[in-house]
Amino acid sequence: MLTRRQLVAGLGSAAVSGGIVSSTAAFTATSSSSEASFTIVYPDLIELRAVNDPPVHVETNDAGLVTKLTPGADTGLNERAITRFAEIVKVVNSGTVDLTGIYFDFEVESDVLSSGTMDDIEAALSITAGPETLDSTGTSGDDLLAVSDAPDVTDGVLSPGESVPFGLQVDLIPDHGDSSLSALPPDNGGVSADDYSVTLSVTVTDE
Repeated sequence: MLTRRQLVAGLGSAAVSGGIVSSTAAFTATSSSSEASFTIVYPDLIELRAVNDPPVHVETNDAGLVTKLTPGADTGLNERAITRFAEIVKVVNSGTVDLTGIYFDFEVESDVLSSGTMDDIEAALSITAGPETLDSTGTSGDDLLAVSDAPDVTDGVLSPGESVPFGLQVDLIPDHGDSSLSALPPDNGGVSADDYSVTLSVTVTDE
């Protein structure tokens, strides 16, 4: 039987079925709340590119594609605070069909942390669209195309060649939302980045 880690690793390439395209973007938090680094994987149907030139809070390859999110860069994440990185990445429809939905979902796995702590990490992370914070729980959550007020998606559709930006929010105010965390990694005594991993899954729907 495949473990969850093996299953996630196998989702690196896109699988198209029934109008749904799924890809994964995996990242590992660093050992201090002052830093974070997120590695991204996504299918050929879309491209992720930096909104800003030069890129801010992201790393790109020679082709200009985003390969890593670096929220906060040198300043990093503040403990006991909500940190927002607005519109740092844009999703570009690099395919030939209209996209009608873009959804995000965070998932944590660990052999050390309790299920409650893993749930807290997931709850502390959200995708943003302008001033709005998305319910980032997969296709049962918010659709980026429906929430965003970007000019290309006023009709709720991302056509070939069009793009829509998104950002990231990290909520480290204990019990402000559904998370009780005040730091990332959790301040649980000895917890390090090696003790858990986080995967951001991106699901795209077409017509």
